[in-house]
Amino acid sequence: MSRSKLEQVKQLTSEDPELQTVTQFVKEGWSKYAANVPESIKPYYSEKNCLSLSKGILLHGNRITIPKSLRQEIIERLHDGHYGITKCRERAKMSVWWPGIGKEIQNTIQACKVCQEAKPTQHREPLMTTPLPDRPWKRVGADICELQKKHYLIAVDYFSRYIEIAYLPDMISDTVISRLKNIFARWGCPNELVTDNGPQFKGRGFREFAYDFHHVTTSPHYSQANGEVERAVQTAKRILKQKDQFLALLSYRATPLQATGVSPAQLMLGRQLRTTVPTIEKNLNPKWPNFKLIRKADDKAKESYRRFYNRRNSAKELPELRPGDKVAVKLDGERGWVNTATVLRLAGTPRSYLVQMDRGILRRNRRHLRLIKENFSHLEEQEEESEEGQKKTQATQDLPDIEEPDPPQSPVRVTSRGRIVKRPIRYRSS
Repeated sequence: MSRSKLEQVKQLTSEDPELQTVTQFVKEGWSKYAANVPESIKPYYSEKNCLSLSKGILLHGNRITIPKSLRQEIIERLHDGHYGITKCRERAKMSVWWPGIGKEIQNTIQACKVCQEAKPTQHREPLMTTPLPDRPWKRVGADICELQKKHYLIAVDYFSRYIEIAYLPDMISDTVISRLKNIFARWGCPNELVTDNGPQFKGRGFREFAYDFHHVTTSPHYSQANGEVERAVQTAKRILKQKDQFLALLSYRATPLQATGVSPAQLMLGRQLRTTVPTIEKNLNPKWPNFKLIRKADDKAKESYRRFYNRRNSAKELPELRPGDKVAVKLDGERGWVNTATVLRLAGTPRSYLVQMDRGILRRNRRHLRLIKENFSHLEEQEEESEEGQKKTQATQDLPDIEEPDPPQSPVRVTSRGRIVKRPIRYRSS
């Protein structure tokens, strides 16, 4: 610190009533009990053994105690370069101090617009797998894929992984609805249809698609939320690249899956499909597999997927958001948390929220929403409770010592480490 800055600190220290009171206690000695110290300087009481005076400047060890009027400027100097909380605290430990400096550094950095915008994408949350439905075609997922400038509708059954592929000559909603009606005519109406938020699935025509199913949409720009369908799209693209696409689709439907140990056709139809591979007639007879074993194998496979995914991505839960929280919004492909929004409510599916932005109400996944400094209300409530507990503890510690009468003598002895030692019965006096 330059000589002129030291002179400024010295001058402001002499004008700071709080530091002048602390200086007086440093010179004359501190009271034995914190209750006898003025309320304004109680934060200094716990650090009394570290405080000293040098040429009119109050020191905390080898660190300069900064007057209140200069603290904000020092905080800004510590944050030069927009380093994180840890680095700024380490810089402070080398030269300056005042009560609560660590918390003030944290608050300043959390409120820094440049730092918040430059933060990386949030870490991934633990994988949430979808339980196996009770029966075939109860829960169905659908999506549209593009391959070689052609579009296809992909539908997959969550129970059997049975895939349907339908060519789309155009991308209008009526065409998509027509293809779904064709599929439902073969297999029946599902209880639940899961799609993304594409315009073909969100228009008025699709809302009027009255085939008695519950339509569930996933978080926009978060394909992982509909992982079963995304996996089916990858499989469908591989099939559509084959020279004989129908033979490739037949082979997929007749091949046992690793997760269940049986083929999609066996779970969907209760029988194996006849393919170009020779087989005996007995293997083609209708026979349902053991659903209990299928469910057990599926649960085991999904648990393995979940464990591997969480370990590979160091996944951990993000704190739940509340209505009214102020958040920054950034999709995975965007740079910087430059957009802000207000949380309205949960959107009906896990980790999905409706947020109010400048351009209207949008739906976003929790991974794309970051709490900003203005609304760390959840944490502040916890901190207030913690501070109350600390005050109660401090009040207890500030009570004067009371001499207690010596306990009555006993044949029981206690070692220096607190272990009770009893004399053997044969050595005790009767």
